[in-house]
Amino acid sequence: MEGAAEADLVSRFSARGRWLIILAVAAGMMGNGSVSVDAARAATGSEPRHDTHVSHTRLILDGKSVVARVRVFHDDLEKALHRSVARDAATQTAFTQYLESHFLVRADGVKLSCRIEEQDADADPSGEKVWWAIVQCDAAKPIRTLGLVHSLFFEVYRDQQNLVTVIKAPEDERRALYFHTGDVKEQTVRF
Repeated sequence: MEGAAEADLVSRFSARGRWLIILAVAAGMMGNGSVSVDAARAATGSEPRHDTHVSHTRLILDGKSVVARVRVFHDDLEKALHRSVARDAATQTAFTQYLESHFLVRADGVKLSCRIEEQDADADPSGEKVWWAIVQCDAAKPIRTLGLVHSLFFEVYRDQQNLVTVIKAPEDERRALYFHTGDVKEQTVRF
């Protein structure tokens, strides 16, 4: 098997799964010798695994509004919610409740009420299934100091990391926040 893409794909499966992929390629089951995520799933009967427990949030602060796009691994969300995740009302309700208790936003010291505007599934560049949500929070006046607690999946994984990029519009000023399991202290950014 040649190529960094194939090596990366194979590394995301268990040892048994890796051998099944290698055998499938050797037997010519995968056409031109390249390995796709779908072909690897078919060969192993399982999903790729990810060893990193991380979420990424891109948060835009614009006047009195905070809009965040929260992206998490699909299987991590299922584990946290103790249920299958699908494009349905039950998932929307469960994820909204979970997010309300693990994603807290303050504007100039005042806790904001946030709502999920939209949520859905897609895949990251390596083919891993992810779940994303657009979260909207509104303050009474333009925000100068933003406080955030981002504790998604801390109760599930002891190595969970939540990365946040805060962007102040329209100036495009950027700040980065890093949360990890055990770190439930509010972090603040001032603009």
